[in-house]
Amino acid sequence: MKLIQKSLLFASLLSAGASVTTIIPAVSNVAVVQAATKCSSSSKIKVKVAKAQLYNEKGKKLSRCLTKGKTCTPKEKTSIKGQKYYKVGKDEFVKVNDVSLEK
Repeated sequence: MKLIQKSLLFASLLSAGASVTTIIPAVSNVAVVQAATKCSSSSKIKVKVAKAQLYNEKGKKLSRCLTKGKTCTPKEKTSIKGQKYYKVGKDEFVKVNDVSLEK
């Protein structure tokens, strides 16, 4: 009797596990897309930290920084991996916390 119960339990767990593994790959390929907010052409940002690190569109650090006092025109405000950034160049983003917005 116990052998039959264990066999049925094993079979049911195995079938449940097989169905979960078929669902997970379909869900793991979902990409999260954040809409960017256009900045007005008259708005400027000014770097308020010693060196503001630049990042690419995937949130990876670039080899360039913006120095304190540098001003530029942001093209849009976007969110990458939960962090907010201003786009300051082609595939160049700076964290919102490192700059101040001057209108």
